[in-house]
Amino acid sequence: MIEGEIIKFYREKMGLTQAMLGEGICTTTHVSKIERGKTAYSPDIIALFSDRLGININHEVQSFYNLEKKLHLWHDALIMKKEAQIEECKAELDQMPFIEYSQYAAHYNLLRARYYFHYQNLDMVKQILTYVKKEFTELSPFEKNLFYHLQGMFYISNYTSLSSEDHQKAIKVLKMINIDEYRNEEYYHHLAIAYHYGSSKILAYKYAEMALKYFQRTNNYLFAISSETLMLLQYGSELEMNFNEVVGRYKDLIHNCEVLGDRERKAILLNNLGVKYFKREEYETALYYFEESINETENKKSINYLRRLCNYLETCTEGTLLEKEILLGVMKRALALAKLLKSPVHITLIKLFKLKAEGAREKFYQYLSDEALPFFYSTNNKFYIEQFGKKLYKYYIEIKDFQKAAELYESIEHTFVSL
Repeated sequence: MIEGEIIKFYREKMGLTQAMLGEGICTTTHVSKIERGKTAYSPDIIALFSDRLGININHEVQSFYNLEKKLHLWHDALIMKKEAQIEECKAELDQMPFIEYSQYAAHYNLLRARYYFHYQNLDMVKQILTYVKKEFTELSPFEKNLFYHLQGMFYISNYTSLSSEDHQKAIKVLKMINIDEYRNEEYYHHLAIAYHYGSSKILAYKYAEMALKYFQRTNNYLFAISSETLMLLQYGSELEMNFNEVVGRYKDLIHNCEVLGDRERKAILLNNLGVKYFKREEYETALYYFEESINETENKKSINYLRRLCNYLETCTEGTLLEKEILLGVMKRALALAKLLKSPVHITLIKLFKLKAEGAREKFYQYLSDEALPFFYSTNNKFYIEQFGKKLYKYYIEIKDFQKAAELYESIEHTFVSL
């Protein structure tokens, strides 16, 4: 008896007692039974209640029955990133005040969290997920899987630490999803990202490919580009592909982003292509793509901008591509942004780049040994443990400190790549 639930909601909202609502219409006991769906009632009584509450009961009932459909439409719009539809659905749902008191309350709040993901407001995401976990102990199978998906997305999005512990948490929670209950294959994309951050190239490729097929099947062109980008990132030690083929595919995807008007995905692709050239020590070409990526990044105070700026700085430093004073000036601005964003990993990286740019070789390796590498260990950041561990290992060999070299090699053996 949905009418009773709606009547109760608006009665309480107006601050009326059951006696006040039923005055001149029916007894307080009868009002109570109607609200709880425990008795039959005539349309005339509901009409009188509606007049007293100032609502259109037929409209409210129809809105309720359309609620589940509207929630799924909102979810689909969020997956497809259809801006106008996202806001339209949100506005309609916001006009249904009783939604928070209905059987769809958990579903609605989980989609609110997904909405804030869309705008990268992780504080609100965390707040809502904490609220749902506390207030809704009995989630439906779909809601439970949606909760796992959002948790996984949150762990992946925890950019400030770049800790692989969060990536492992993401993998663990995303693997808990039952696809038969959830029926949203988009989560394969986020599972692929988690495996990528966890340096599991084969599994990252596998799930990125599964996500790509889903996005192609649903005509989600933007995320199809993202999944293919993720697949390209895996080519390397375990997955072989001609470098020119990789570059050609990147350029095709960059062109597709231009056609679709997606500057952020274009920036991601440009940055990733720069990384490919950086690893080949083709610093001038890498620098070109990093500069293009930075120029395409609209939010100059975002963590993504900072990450791309750090790639630019490292390339300039390694390739000696910028005058020292200019380079140090850019590093100063980058360090200020890293502190503003409270990103210790980038603060550490910029300090390393600065020491190298200044030519303070011994101080560089001292800082790397005493502070930077222990910090990367503390966050279990395999990527930087490997990258900078290799540098320190080579330095120990160069100065013939074989004891330290052996100890270092042993400590990072599980992430070490052959030199």
